[in-house]
This record gives sequence, structure tokens and C-alpha cells, in this order.
Amino acid sequence: MKNISLLAFLVGLSLSAQAQEVVIDTNYYAPPPVRRRVILADPDDNLKTRQSKRADNRRELLDQLNEIQTWYIGTEGGFRSDGSILSNSLDGLVSSATLTKANWSVLLGYTYHNSWTIETGYTRSPIHLNITIANNADPLVFNYLNNGYGIPLRIKRRIGSGKGSVNGTGFWLTGGAWLIPNGSGQTGDFQLIGYSRRGRNRIDTLRLNNTTTVFNSVTGIAELGIDYATRLSTRFELGFYARKYWGLGDALKSDLLYTVNNGSQQQATITSNGSGWGLGLALRYIYGRQFEVKKH
Repeated sequence: MKNISLLAFLVGLSLSAQAQEVVIDTNYYAPPPVRRRVILADPDDNLKTRQSKRADNRRELLDQLNEIQTWYIGTEGGFRSDGSILSNSLDGLVSSATLTKANWSVLLGYTYHNSWTIETGYTRSPIHLNITIANNADPLVFNYLNNGYGIPLRIKRRIGSGKGSVNGTGFWLTGGAWLIPNGSGQTGDFQLIGYSRRGRNRIDTLRLNNTTTVFNSVTGIAELGIDYATRLSTRFELGFYARKYWGLGDALKSDLLYTVNNGSQQQATITSNGSGWGLGLALRYIYGRQFEVKKH
């Protein structure tokens, strides 16, 4: 009987052990959670994209339009040469050189249908008169000029391949005239004395007297040239020019009297009217524009 009870107890214990749920904590051994990396668009790139789209839309709109009128302010800078006219060299004693000096202008302009332009303003470009006196290897040089300013009026016409180019680019034929109040300018008189040996015992006394005046009346300059303009942006334009100038009246005059031993006399006259050449650059700011839709 005791053996049967013991056997029943052992069987029951075995069944109870098999029925129990074994729970094992695996948190310590679990792998770390997977971190997902999410990359978002840079907001600065979005801003650049929007700005680029706006610029593209603006260009597309401008491509569909023609400039029919523009207004601009500009400045020019370059070099201008002008010479003098000598009537008598006084036996090679006197000459007159062509001078090349810097000049600048401030201008206002109006362009119509990208074909015609008119501009005016203020230019600083004196008219010069040069007297060079031979003196062995070291000549004496005297330079005179008028008050230095003028009021130009210039008309331009688009020519050549530029006529069919995009707005603001191409070649222009230019012509115009300057109004020049001569004013007082820089003038002065001089007297020179020298000696010349002829033979062993003959020495001649040479005297040269000069009087230079600036005409107080108003004179002028006519010009003809060619420009090339290229549009740097919607507001700025760069230009290059070459021009020929013709004086419309004398601005300065020098009267020279040459004597030898207070006897023999010769006279000479030097006049200057501003005739010459000019080269330079122009920068223009377009402050107003009017458009029309292109006709296809």
C-alpha cells in the first residue's frame, strides 16, 4: 500500500512540473532598437529653387517683350587728343604738339524702340594749345587750355548686326555737337631771349615774345563716332566708343613775334579749336523701361 502511494506521489509531481510555464527574461540579451535616419530637404535649397524659378519666369516674360523706351543715367571716361595749327615755324624754332589728356562726362539718355538714342549732359574735356620752343636737347614747353567744360548733345542710331540683336546690345553710329563756353582758362605771356653764334666774331641776339588769349565767345565741336553697347544685367549697360571731333571755331590763340638783333622780324600764330580723336568706356544705369509684346 505504501509503495502504491509513493508511486502516485511521484507521478503527480512529474506532471505538475511539466505543466508549469517557464518564463525567461531576455531583455538583457535583446539587440538594441533599429534607429531609422530620416533626411529632410534643406529649406535653403527650397528657397534657392523658388528664386531660380522666379528668375526663369522673369526671363521667359522678358523674352516675350520688346523694349520700346528706356531712360538712363551714365558716365563716360577716356582719353581725347587735340592739336594746334601753327602758321610759321620761325625757321624751326617753334612747333606745336598734339596733346592727349583724360576726359569724363555725366550724361542723361533716352532710347526709343532700341534703335534711336538721344543724350546730353556735362563733359569735362579742355581744349589745349601747345607751344614747343627748340632749345638744344631740352625744349621749352608751354601748354594753355580753356575752362574745360562743354554741353554735348548726341544722337545715336543702331547699325549692322546689332539692329537685330537682343535688347541693349549692338553697334551704334553716333553724331552730335558740343556747346563750349570758353571762359578765361589758363593763359599767359612770355618773353624769351637767346644768342646765336655765326662765325668766330658774330653773335646774334634772338628775342621771342608770345601773347596767348582765350576767346570769351562760345564755340563748339562737331563729332562723329561708333559705339558698342552690351547689357550686363537688366539695369546696367557697358559701352565702348571711338569718336572724331572737329572744332567749329577757335578757342585759343597765340601770337608770336620773333626778332633778330632788334631788326629782322617774323610773326607766327597758333590756334586751337579742339579737333582730334577720342576713345573711352561708358557705364549706364537704366532707371526706367517700357515694354510691348513681341509680334510673331
